[in-house]
Amino acid sequence: MNLVEIRPGIYHDSVSLMRVSQALTGRPGVELAIVAMATALNVELAVDAGFEVPPATSGDLLVAIRAATDADLHDAAADLERQLSARTETRSREEALPRTIRAATRLADPSAVVLVSVPGEHAFTEAMEAVDGGHSVMIFSDNVPVAREVALKDLARERGVLVMGPDCGTAIVGGAGLGFANVVRPGKVGVVAASGTGAQQLTALLDLAGVGVSHVLGVGGRDLGAEVGGRSTLQALDALNADPATELIVVVSKPPDPDVAARLGEAIARSPKPVITALLGEGQPDLTTAAESVLRAVGAAVPVWPSWPGNTEPGGGPLRGLYSGGTLCTEARLIAGTGEFTDFGDDEYTVGRAHPMIDPALRLEALDAVTEGVVLLDVVLGHGSDPDPAGSLSAAIAAAKSRGVAVVVALVGTEGDPQNLQAQAARLFESGAEVYTSNAQAARRAATLAGARPTEPGPAIPLETSTRETGTGELHAADAADAADANAGEHAASDQVEPRPAASGAAGPGGGAETSGEASASQGGWVGRPLAMLSAEPSVISVGASILAEALDQQAVAHTPVDWRPPVQGVAADLAAVMADPRRKAANEKAVARMLGARPHLVGVKRAGDVLDLPKGTFFHAGPPIEWERASGPMRGALIGGMLFEGLAADAEEAERKLAGGEVTLDSCHHHRTVGPMAGVVSPSMWMLEVHDAENGGTAFCSLNEGLGKVLRYGAYGPEVIERLRWMGDVLGPALAEVMKVVGPLDLRNLVAQALQMGDELHNRNRAATSLMVRELAPAIVDAVPNQAAEVLRFVNGNDHFFLNAGMAAAKVSADAARNVEGSSMVVAMARNGTDFGIQVSGLGDRWFTGPAGVPDGLYLGAYGPADANPDIGDSTITETVGLGGFSMAAAPAIVRFVGGDVADAVAATTAMYEITLAEHPVYQIPGLGFRGTPAGIDVTLVTRTSVLPVVNTGIAGRVAGTGQVGAGLVSPPMEAFTAALAALARV
Repeated sequence: MNLVEIRPGIYHDSVSLMRVSQALTGRPGVELAIVAMATALNVELAVDAGFEVPPATSGDLLVAIRAATDADLHDAAADLERQLSARTETRSREEALPRTIRAATRLADPSAVVLVSVPGEHAFTEAMEAVDGGHSVMIFSDNVPVAREVALKDLARERGVLVMGPDCGTAIVGGAGLGFANVVRPGKVGVVAASGTGAQQLTALLDLAGVGVSHVLGVGGRDLGAEVGGRSTLQALDALNADPATELIVVVSKPPDPDVAARLGEAIARSPKPVITALLGEGQPDLTTAAESVLRAVGAAVPVWPSWPGNTEPGGGPLRGLYSGGTLCTEARLIAGTGEFTDFGDDEYTVGRAHPMIDPALRLEALDAVTEGVVLLDVVLGHGSDPDPAGSLSAAIAAAKSRGVAVVVALVGTEGDPQNLQAQAARLFESGAEVYTSNAQAARRAATLAGARPTEPGPAIPLETSTRETGTGELHAADAADAADANAGEHAASDQVEPRPAASGAAGPGGGAETSGEASASQGGWVGRPLAMLSAEPSVISVGASILAEALDQQAVAHTPVDWRPPVQGVAADLAAVMADPRRKAANEKAVARMLGARPHLVGVKRAGDVLDLPKGTFFHAGPPIEWERASGPMRGALIGGMLFEGLAADAEEAERKLAGGEVTLDSCHHHRTVGPMAGVVSPSMWMLEVHDAENGGTAFCSLNEGLGKVLRYGAYGPEVIERLRWMGDVLGPALAEVMKVVGPLDLRNLVAQALQMGDELHNRNRAATSLMVRELAPAIVDAVPNQAAEVLRFVNGNDHFFLNAGMAAAKVSADAARNVEGSSMVVAMARNGTDFGIQVSGLGDRWFTGPAGVPDGLYLGAYGPADANPDIGDSTITETVGLGGFSMAAAPAIVRFVGGDVADAVAATTAMYEITLAEHPVYQIPGLGFRGTPAGIDVTLVTRTSVLPVVNTGIAGRVAGTGQVGAGLVSPPMEAFTAALAALARV
């Protein structure tokens, strides 16, 4: 009985899903369970297992279960739901966790290392954010294009941090093991490793001999290749030279590019500390030989490496190497000189799957398929690896032995590893395998059993010129042996090495000389470039696989986990392109600084036709441009009302006929430094608030607020609406114009800041702001227009939203200050016309990126309900654009019930907005969050990375023209507006 399902858009990390699969497969009656992300490899595995898999994408969850009976299948499906629900509930409880590395840096130590273990297509984006933020990063993820690796490493050098990876399996920083890391003792040997399992083999052997390490800096398997050019290797070498805890350095790598190896040799020649190289290749020393060289260099005895050999007689037959570690696989292939070797940790096997050190499934299948000859396996212990690899392999090894297959295991680990080296070795041996702690010895034994003649180890270190003669600091084999013999009595079992002075400088990745250190004139020595992470207490920001975060917990390492989830489907390439734009960081800093630095002042009240390009017969409206044919009910109602107010039509029917016939010109308010609430219709006879930015020099306008109920902005156009507009044009506007001549510039930023601390959020609640504004204006109203003072004050006093329009103009002028910064991904406008929701982005000029406007979810007035609601409408989202409105709901507990939530919802909404914004406003502060600045500066990359959309609280207009307001609630923009903007940014 089979169950096959594709669940779109559901993500769990590969390790979590592997555990679910294993638990289901272990149930009685279940023959096979595959619960995994629907990558091409996982779908192929399911198809090969006999499941019919429907079309899917890598962002979907694949469920394939085969059971003996319907009852078994039903029980397994129920268990699956319980397990997935438990993981979802765990994630729900962790909603307070940061969603991005950027957000996590607020909670972490400034020197924290960022550990990235997300799927490869997303790793560059996460790593770039880490490097941009001044953090060294270990990229455990693989499948990262080499060009992006180069870009990351170049930026890291500029920022003074180190990129370890991509495909960096192992690092130890200040005693904290990252990724796959053995438990090794502390010491004075520093390791630079373009090889994960190579570093593990070396450090495990050193530990077995009683010698410890200071740091292990993985650099990624491609770092010493021609394209990457040793960028991180040279930087790591430089950092260890500057590290006082390191006295000897070892460089470990798969076979490097010859030219890069030569440049590395030049850098080593300038090193003030002795350096031993273990660069695998034809005629080069193997890793065990390199470890023995290190032991001699530090005056430690070379032990007999632990092994559990068998008495199998060589019988010939094919040799199969089934490896989880790439470097160990390469070393074994070089030593054996024959056979077929597979590195199951290679990129092609890990797309959408856990690494084979965690998930042995693919290796087990391959082992089960071997029917003759010899099999050579590696088993790598340590944090992050399978908690009981011998338990996973023993049955398959015993079965292979029963088929006449000889099995040899290279067991890499230490006595301190959580799996217990001795216990693992005993179980593997009992299952029929020969076990060696030296991969080189295991490879030679396997080749011999297969009837081949293995290669002998190369010389310990190529002997060139004596270190004592040249003073270069490069330690060669003869010198190491001499030093060990001469100091055996004084330094036995010690790892102390005397540093040697040398000239400064090192070869850079481009081939030319690049400064690696500086000669100190005062001390006559060599000064390297230190890395903050090497001298600070270990601290980690972990993003990705849960098992690696669990390993940090096991080591009691301080770490901040990120609740990472995949970005919006299909945007990975665009995100990577935008994140790689060298202009982005500085551009966003410039844009957000302009917006936050704006000082909006109300400077006047003027007739629209006098200050705007607005001839008779032209109307501005809210949101992106729209034609009459696509206009919603409230937009049509407001335009009809505008026609009646301006005397362009005798009745609604004539107005509608002229509008439909194209006799009227329509344009977006935003195209004319203007914003309008709801329908936002502006006509020449209306009076406008004029707001000037005293910092950046811009000007913005907004109409006067009509009050609540049946008003033009909600699409009403009855006689009372037109009468009110005429009174505003004849009395209110001219009166306020006279008042502003007396009051002078009114500091709106100051009023907003005060109102936030009095319970307003400045979109749906403006009561405090209106009161503050009236207090400023009232004396001048009495003095300047004594005959109209009473009716003006009565109107303003009865309209708690009177300040909204001034606040909108203040937000507009602030956001406009951030426009047209090339390379910036910051949003400078969000607006709705009742049909479309559009955004504009600083680095993309005046282009609109739109999607369908949604219907707000909220509370309704009287007998109205959702069926009466129009899709979202208005320019008032300019307040959210600068960090007010929905973004500052935590400041307005009185408003949250009106928009359908409670105080906890308001706090959660505001907190979520910090994840998608670039800054916190230095003036607009929220008392309930410890006077934290409001989240400001929406970033397109953050929205699409997190799938967190801006939250907007808004009024709800009736969908039928003339209805007016029917409620208020919350709404979010359409994601397609942000993905379209991201795509445009990726191409400029």
